[in-house]
Amino acid sequence: MRGNDAVVCPTIGRHATISTKIRSKANEIRFTISFASGGIVGHCWAISLVTLTTVMACVAAAAQDRDAFLARQTINCPGCNLGAASLDHRDLTGADLSGADLRGATFSRTVLRAANLAGANLVGAPLKRHDLTGANLSGANLEGATLHRAILRAANLSGANLAGANLNAAILTSAKLQRAKLAQALLFQIDAGGADFTGADLSAALMGSARLIVARLDGANLTFADLWEGRLTNASLRGATLTDANLHGATLLRADLSGASGARTNLMRANMRTANLSGATLRGADLFQADLVDADLSGADLGEARLSAAKLFNANQTDTNFRGAIMPDNSVHP
Repeated sequence: MRGNDAVVCPTIGRHATISTKIRSKANEIRFTISFASGGIVGHCWAISLVTLTTVMACVAAAAQDRDAFLARQTINCPGCNLGAASLDHRDLTGADLSGADLRGATFSRTVLRAANLAGANLVGAPLKRHDLTGANLSGANLEGATLHRAILRAANLSGANLAGANLNAAILTSAKLQRAKLAQALLFQIDAGGADFTGADLSAALMGSARLIVARLDGANLTFADLWEGRLTNASLRGATLTDANLHGATLLRADLSGASGARTNLMRANMRTANLSGATLRGADLFQADLVDADLSGADLGEARLSAAKLFNANQTDTNFRGAIMPDNSVHP
């Protein structure tokens, strides 16, 4: 049987898919034997019949699931079209709504703790102050959604589209946001301690006063991101892109920025004591009054950077490139 002849129906289940494959193969053998001269035609009709029957069963089952869900007889409705549906005042803890279309749905006082919303369409969803602790939103489309003060503790948002979403003051502690799309998202004062933003797109995101203690931002794109006075103690930004990022007054104590790259990064008055910037390329960075005491600058490229009044006491400057940089004493490095 050809791979594209199988129909996967989440509602019917895996066993139905397997039995369909077996019947299709049996039909193929029978028709090939009965119609030696036209075996291929018979085979195709047989598989088409089984496929059509399975598709019809899927459609009917999905409609039944949707009706049962809207009638509050079940909390599960994977792949259902729930556009503009009312989910108000429902406890959907642990519900399976993976792949569901929830555009325009209402969520007044809806509980979504540990819900499975993987791959769901939640564009513009109004989820302000909602509790999504432990929810699976991997691959979900949350573009432009409102998640202001939402609780997303330990939620899985890996690969989710959160471009332009409002997550101001949201709780994202220990959340998974690997490869998430957060371009131009609002993340002011989020609490994302221990969260994983590895490979995430945070370009032009507004993250002022964000709490990112022990967070992972390895390989993240922070181009034009605003992290004014962000708290990144013990955070990892290895290989992150920091072009035109604003980290004015940020706390980067013991942060790992090894291999980070970018131009014109604003690190004015940043606290970077014992931070690791080995191998980083931050040409033209503004490090005015930055605290780099005990920092590792080995192999870093800080050419044409501004280090006026910066503290470099006991910093490791082995093979550091300061060419054209304005040094702490306001002299220009040759």
